[in-house]
Amino acid sequence: MTVTVDQAQLVLNSFAAIFQNNLVSADLVTWKKFDGEMNDRNGLNVSEQITPDYTTSFTTNGVADLSGGVQSTTFGSEQFKLTQTINSSMGWADFVKIRDLGAARESEALRKAALRLATDIDSYILGFAAKASNNWTGDGSTSISQYDDVASGYTRLKEEGVDDFDMRAVLTYGDKQALGAAVVADNASLPDIAAGVYRGGWEGSVAGVKTLFTQQLPTLTTGSRLQTSALTAGTADSATTYDSVAISGAPGQYKTQILNMDIGSGTETIADGETFTISGVYAYDNRAKKALTHLQEFRVIGATTASGGIAAPRVYPAIITSGPYQTVAQAAGNTAAVNFKGAPSTALYPRFIANKDAIVVNTADLIMPATGIGSRKALTKVPLSVRMWQHSDFATGVHSVRFDVALEANVASDGRRRLVRINGS
Repeated sequence: MTVTVDQAQLVLNSFAAIFQNNLVSADLVTWKKFDGEMNDRNGLNVSEQITPDYTTSFTTNGVADLSGGVQSTTFGSEQFKLTQTINSSMGWADFVKIRDLGAARESEALRKAALRLATDIDSYILGFAAKASNNWTGDGSTSISQYDDVASGYTRLKEEGVDDFDMRAVLTYGDKQALGAAVVADNASLPDIAAGVYRGGWEGSVAGVKTLFTQQLPTLTTGSRLQTSALTAGTADSATTYDSVAISGAPGQYKTQILNMDIGSGTETIADGETFTISGVYAYDNRAKKALTHLQEFRVIGATTASGGIAAPRVYPAIITSGPYQTVAQAAGNTAAVNFKGAPSTALYPRFIANKDAIVVNTADLIMPATGIGSRKALTKVPLSVRMWQHSDFATGVHSVRFDVALEANVASDGRRRLVRINGS
């Protein structure tokens, strides 16, 4: 059988429609498309400029004395990459059965291929976002069952100066059941509220945050490090300046630094995405110019293995003690205690609240094939295109078709502060 160009376009259109209608993460993150085409050898890596910030001063009966100089202007940068493609495929025998729009919609093979692609992309984006933040309220494993479990995360984001616009909580279906049970139990004497949730299930928002439920949140397995570790030098090598951390050396490394710490006695590990606090190092609100009441939380950037118990993980945020980018109220003391979230080598189950601008999913059009028959369809809900490539092998007589997209999740400049992981306690 010959598959005509019109039929091929029909198949691709149907595949794209099924794919984007099942892409749960479409409204959760920001999507950005590169102008150039991408192939498997020209992975894209770009740098984005971050504008400078300044402090202000108040002077009574005069003007500020600037004889010592004005503030420096420091432009920072964050890097974004696009190096991967995601694929789904199907056999020719299924493909040639799709003769018209009705058959295309009914084709189980086409539907399964599109659903699998959407499901796996959602899992990838949700997994990336759920592990991106440094702030993490709750114990790291307990389900969300109370108002305060979500409200604590919302409060933390507001303390970081995050806007309410386009903010969503991503929870599990178990959390949905637990929240509904709490509403029913707490409102037994109010039948209009309790009966409505009992019959229709809980949905909507908590603490003003819209909720999204999924079964695809990731598991974070902690490293073998001691839960209570220690810095090896404290103030001597922990405090840094914004100028020294403003330029990102790799994607996701803006405003990060290396911290030396003792995490055991051998080759213990720290997993990428783990969080910890340092004794005596409190978070700082550089808008209100005051220390906050909670310890600053730090996120480990990249997996780390110790040598002789000594590790040097990269962490966010950098410990900055002055200026418009100040992150902590004071630097760490010598050999200050480091307290990791979770016991060694245990599974944690983060939920999260995210502002849409925290994560950027970069996309690009894949280059059209030089052999076979290729076509491309742009989605309407997000700036992403699906490439369909038909291929026949003369030697084997095998006919096949594949669907490919190019996308990669990246942390926006300083986007980690616009997310918070949440759990119950």
